[in-house]
Amino acid sequence: MQHSCCNLFFIFRIVQGVSASKVEEIKKLLKAIVESVAGINNTMHPNAQDQSPMLKLLRISIAVSLVALLLVAAHRSRAGVATAQRRVALVLTNGKIFTADARGTIAEAVAVENDRVVAVGTNAEITRAYAGTRTVDLRGRLVTPGFNDAHIHFIGGGLSLLRVELIGAKTLAEAKARIAAKARELPPGAWILGRGWDHTLWGGQWPTRADLDAAAPNNPVFVQRVDGHVSWANTLALKQAGITRETRAPEGGEILHDGAGQPTGILKETAAALVARVVPEPSRAERMQAAERALAEARRYGITSIHDNSGYEAIELYRELLQAGKLTVRVAEWQNFEDALEKLKRQRAEFASFKIDPHVIRLTALKGYVDGTLGSRTAAMLAPFADDPHNSGIPRRPPEELTRMIVERDAAGFQIALHAIGDRANRMALDGFKAAKSNPHDIGVALVTDASVGREEIDEMKREIEQEHARRRHRIEHSQVVAPTDFARFRDLGVIASMQPSHAISDKRWAQDRLGEYRVQGAYAWHMMRSFGVRVPFGTDWPVEPINPYLGLYAAVTRQSTEGDPPGGWWPQERLSIADAIRCYTAESAYASFEETQKGQLAPGMLADMTVHSRDLLTIKPEEILQTEAVLTILGGRVVYEREGSTGRAGE
Repeated sequence: MQHSCCNLFFIFRIVQGVSASKVEEIKKLLKAIVESVAGINNTMHPNAQDQSPMLKLLRISIAVSLVALLLVAAHRSRAGVATAQRRVALVLTNGKIFTADARGTIAEAVAVENDRVVAVGTNAEITRAYAGTRTVDLRGRLVTPGFNDAHIHFIGGGLSLLRVELIGAKTLAEAKARIAAKARELPPGAWILGRGWDHTLWGGQWPTRADLDAAAPNNPVFVQRVDGHVSWANTLALKQAGITRETRAPEGGEILHDGAGQPTGILKETAAALVARVVPEPSRAERMQAAERALAEARRYGITSIHDNSGYEAIELYRELLQAGKLTVRVAEWQNFEDALEKLKRQRAEFASFKIDPHVIRLTALKGYVDGTLGSRTAAMLAPFADDPHNSGIPRRPPEELTRMIVERDAAGFQIALHAIGDRANRMALDGFKAAKSNPHDIGVALVTDASVGREEIDEMKREIEQEHARRRHRIEHSQVVAPTDFARFRDLGVIASMQPSHAISDKRWAQDRLGEYRVQGAYAWHMMRSFGVRVPFGTDWPVEPINPYLGLYAAVTRQSTEGDPPGGWWPQERLSIADAIRCYTAESAYASFEETQKGQLAPGMLADMTVHSRDLLTIKPEEILQTEAVLTILGGRVVYEREGSTGRAGE
């Protein structure tokens, strides 16, 4: 009996590690053993009313011992499986893994094989099952999906690093000094190019060609405003472009003139093309240098994907970088909405012939412009600007022409992304998307002329056409000022509102002056958009704004300047939680490029694109977001950036 008790104690210790299904198997085996022993007893004592006490004890002891042996075997088998770890490329442990799913799941570790996540879970689960060729102890640091910049001018941003940088010039004198310094580096006659100046920092008066003539008398100068929608040229640049007092601006543009009727050097919207056409194109070497500089910036800020407005021509650069193993972002490239439809189709067919992995480089949207910007008062408004009562902005083309182009390109199967800042521009874009959605219905119904076709068949045809239209995922880029009744139209038409939160904190100095107290409530309204169920991917619009996504996160959750003004935030009802802001930079951006099943979240089967952050964005004070940096940038399981000195403890 003592032997049986010991065995029972042994079973109790082991059974804790055996699954419920295994216990059921053991119970069945125990019953069979007991019945067998009972059969032995009946054979030995066929006429006995009571079994022998010794045989009773024997029966129990045999059963218990056999079960104990079975449990030991099961336990050893289980332990053997645990030690058979699967070898994978990368394992991250001891972290805070924000998966970006709808439930806000937080894990501790992640395993990566090839370019995909294979498991996300606790430290114990991952380390028991996986052994990494490289294992990184995160020391408590936060990991999110890699940033996916949904609106960027990547090559233009790289070129801006090679040219005159005027962002941050607080006075006209400072801007002129930077241009003069560049002139001293170049031979006479060489073009001086750049961007980033902001006359609202200088009192709001437009600068003139005379200002540039003083800074660079022997070089043509052509520099874009921070928003890219107004350009500033000196006398030599105007002369080379053939612009005189008689020159008329093209449709959708404006040439400013002084009191004597002479051009001042300020060219708005499409008028800038009059000078741009005579500016020498950057050489291939310059464009490649710009691309490599831009890639370095993206890696440094944890950006693993971009929706790029560099144009179809950039594909050649990206292919070369890919073949050289230097392409460290995934690219969703845009084509030019204004190009002829046949040209767009040829480009699409040519790109398909390259047979590039679509999750490395892909063609997505046609990028077009409906209007200008608020800062330059060229945004198309339903009513005049509050601070310029005779000006309602500049639409790039008549509404009828815009709608025709949208319908035509939608029917050809293209996704469309339209720049729209003003409330009129947003409405024009929405009207065009509605026409594209409605027009096929009319065509489809018109084709059904046979009276034998019933209403049910026609309705089914309509539903199929609606589903096909929804698959386009048309977008409005910026969506900055929206009339109250149009938020619901974004939702009903399935239009994506692609927004850049840092615009709000850079524009707030003058936005309310432009819009007035009523209209400004529908401006930079990412929370309102989301409350209507609209998809809102975030981007930076670099080089219009800095490429730094942490600045965008800060703007989204605070709506304050980097100095903390105003207290509580500018129209604070539009603030987002940090978790939602991260999702807008990851999961929402993936949806906008048709890749939500591939990236934007950290889950088994998803691309292993991740950013490890120097601080815990989910818990730190909002102002600390601006001090946060990428510690590791991981693309497809490969570490493409590692911050120097990042082996310190979390938070250091």
